[in-house]
Amino acid sequence: MDMLVTFTAQPVCIDRSNIAMITDARYWQMVILTSNGQYQLKDIPQARRWLQAQFAHDSPSQSIENKHLQGSLWEIWTAQSEGASLAHVCLRCWLSHQILRVCQQLGSRFGATYGFIASELWPFVLEDDGQIESTYPSFSQKILKKYDPTQATLSTWATRMTKSHPGIKQFCLERGLYFISDWAILNDTTPRQLSRLLIGLSEGAIAQKMTLLSSYHHVYRLERILQRQRQGKSCRCQEPTTEQLRKINPKLPPTQVLNQLYELASQLRQYRISVRRGMPISQSLDLGEEGSYFNMSAECKDDDEQAQDDFLDGYRNSFLTSLDNAIQTVILSYTHKYQRKDPPKDHIYLLAMTLFHCEGLSMSAIAPKVQLSTQVQVTRLLNLKRFRTEVCASWFNQLKQQVNTEALAHISPQRLNNLSGQIDQILIEETETAMASAAAEAQMPKNRTANSIFSRRLCDLLPSIQPS
Repeated sequence: MDMLVTFTAQPVCIDRSNIAMITDARYWQMVILTSNGQYQLKDIPQARRWLQAQFAHDSPSQSIENKHLQGSLWEIWTAQSEGASLAHVCLRCWLSHQILRVCQQLGSRFGATYGFIASELWPFVLEDDGQIESTYPSFSQKILKKYDPTQATLSTWATRMTKSHPGIKQFCLERGLYFISDWAILNDTTPRQLSRLLIGLSEGAIAQKMTLLSSYHHVYRLERILQRQRQGKSCRCQEPTTEQLRKINPKLPPTQVLNQLYELASQLRQYRISVRRGMPISQSLDLGEEGSYFNMSAECKDDDEQAQDDFLDGYRNSFLTSLDNAIQTVILSYTHKYQRKDPPKDHIYLLAMTLFHCEGLSMSAIAPKVQLSTQVQVTRLLNLKRFRTEVCASWFNQLKQQVNTEALAHISPQRLNNLSGQIDQILIEETETAMASAAAEAQMPKNRTANSIFSRRLCDLLPSIQPS
């Protein structure tokens, strides 16, 4: 059990006669990283001897120790009493274990979905050298420096700071993981902001989404504010209740309203991730057949609307046909690979893809349907992140070739050569944004439907794809 204690704002008098012999090695063993990126426990004998001598007693219960030990160490260090540096290193040791635990939790909870493991997070936060009089401002020292005992327990404080560490946040953002709930995203997005973000949608589609968000605020956010006033504290945003969903839109079934909210939150999440990664989305959040912003009007040989229309018609067709070809090519490569397994797994792979993308089943629900034991095995079977990456690369290469061919009907080869860098950038943004929308859709925990262009085309193609 973690040693948790909430400290009062006023200094407290610690009754050390009520504290038992310390047996928790986390207070004198520092978690440090080795040169090969693994962690090991570094014993600090001075800290252990001091701690045992400082708090030794032969009879009190372990529960009393758990209640007061961190508070006692904190008071000794902040008051710069005798042994302050040893109290400090004991707290740093304990924090190193807490930081490790948070990284392991992140890896266990999100790693399979977002493609990382806990050890990739360690270098950002496990940087204490274990020296008693360390001059290096390690992350654990920063936690203690900023800690306010009146606001939270040390455990809670360390967890929050670890999750919000700039390095970990950026690492997770690069993999599409943004630590905020869908409902919190919807809560702090105004309809006016939404109208500015939904570039490229029709006026009717924008109005529909703004109405949905306004109604969500009127029902969900208002009730949340009232709940906070009654309870006197804030809590994590929970999924809207069935009754709330009925109030948000009485004309639709609650499950459909919930799906619309998940879809809108997913779009806003992807936008925020793109902004925080320094790559803001420059087109519609709903990239689709009519969602492209590719424009060649300024590059046409003659400045007539027909040339522009002809190019855009060809581009829209190439956008879809090249995506279909890319999906089919990559799917077949995976099925051929799984055919060679013993026993063959090509049929269960295609079935799992259908169940996930087209029927919206979770990995855990898919497992028994394809004779696998756990959702981790399904995650490895589908390998969705790699699959999307390979589709995106194949799609871009085919689309680029087709766009260049189409463009030559409207501009000179020299002009096309001059524009090649700009065209590449546009195509990269279009293909990557479409795949990012698919990735965000795949992360919906429930009521997931094939709304992204990637999922729709994939589900159209899957029935006709058979291993050779």
